[in-house]
Amino acid sequence: MTTEGTEATAPVTPSSTSARDRSAHGLPGLSIVIPAYNEEGSLELVVRQADQIASRIARVHEIVVIDDGSRDRTPAIADALADELESVRVVRHPLNLGFGAAQKSGFGSAQQPFVTLVPADGQFEVADLARFVPLLDGADVVVGYRVNRGDRLHRRINTRIFRAVMRLLFGVRLRDINWVKLFRRSILEGIEIEFDGIGVDAEVVVKAARRGARFAELEVSYLARQTGVSTGDKPLNVLITIAELLILFWRTRIRRSR
Repeated sequence: MTTEGTEATAPVTPSSTSARDRSAHGLPGLSIVIPAYNEEGSLELVVRQADQIASRIARVHEIVVIDDGSRDRTPAIADALADELESVRVVRHPLNLGFGAAQKSGFGSAQQPFVTLVPADGQFEVADLARFVPLLDGADVVVGYRVNRGDRLHRRINTRIFRAVMRLLFGVRLRDINWVKLFRRSILEGIEIEFDGIGVDAEVVVKAARRGARFAELEVSYLARQTGVSTGDKPLNVLITIAELLILFWRTRIRRSR
């Protein structure tokens, strides 16, 4: 990826892909990035679902599994899928480096003109990706937002705080910044990911917006986690995310003032 310095100067030119260029498959090429940390109970199903839907909505596709230092059977499952399915390849972190590092590795490895990141925990209905595609005619980034989440009170409070911080600091009014998005890869190529934590989603959105990216939103379903343990809503991670947003705000101000 290019350096951060290109953000202020490089014009954003939307992909030449238009409705006229797309076949019945929808997209000329799609990279599905799947970060996985200790997701042995759900990874195989998610990868197989991703492979099936991608074959229907893209002429060419790849699935990039990022094994972020898993300590369970996730690495073995990922390797077996890569041996079986031609579309699957694995990028391995020797240690657990965090969601931001996994996202950076995934985006850096993606080779197709459209890129999405799908969680390995099975909480995203992968078939919903087909509904993202038509919105690309007027957008560079399609953002899915969750409904009927059934979150506990503390998680709803965390979400409201996060959205308020994004509005106040960056003027971003998207409903759900931390969920699945479909990007034109040309937008991602001008972005240097700096954060390792879960604040990376906000970082990518803010930097894409600074480059003039057009956003569209789409309501998507949200499935209950069947296996594994969620770590994103732990109090420490919430505080780290807010700290990362404040750091991003000051870095953005400093760079724009130069």
